[in-house]
Amino acid sequence: MKKIITLVLLVLSTLSFSQRREEKIEKIKALRIAFISDRLDLTPEEAQKFWPIFNQFEDKHFELRRQKQNLMFQLRPENASSLSDKEVQSLMDQEEKLEIELHNTKKQLAKNLQGVIPNQKIMMLRQLEIEFKQKLLEQIQNRREGKFRR
Repeated sequence: MKKIITLVLLVLSTLSFSQRREEKIEKIKALRIAFISDRLDLTPEEAQKFWPIFNQFEDKHFELRRQKQNLMFQLRPENASSLSDKEVQSLMDQEEKLEIELHNTKKQLAKNLQGVIPNQKIMMLRQLEIEFKQKLLEQIQNRREGKFRR
C-alpha cells in the first residue's frame, strides 16, 4: 500500500512539474511575442504575415535544438566513454549536420520575411532575439540571486 501511495505521489509531482514547466514556456513565448512586436513596431498587415512565418521557423528551430541537446547529452564524457570511436564520430557528424541545418533555417527565415517586412526590420529581428535572450537570462539570474540572499 505504501508503494502505491508513493508511486501516486511521484506521478502527481511529476505531472505538476511538467505542467508548471509548460506554463513557464508559454509565458516566455508570450513575453517574446510582445517584445518583438513592440520593438519591431509591426503594422497590423505586417504582423498578420510575419507571425505565421516566424512561428513556423521557431517550431523547426526548437525541434533542431532539441535534437542537438539529445546528441550533446550522448557526447558528455560520462556517456561517451562507453561508446566506440565510430559511434562518437557518427554522433559528431550528426551534430555538425544539425548545426548546418540550424544555420540554414535562420537564412530561410530571412528569405521568407523579405517582402513581408522591410529588410531593416529583418536585421533588427536578429538583434532583438539576442536582446530578449539576454534580458531573460538577467531576470533568471536576478531571481536566483534573490532566492540565495534570503
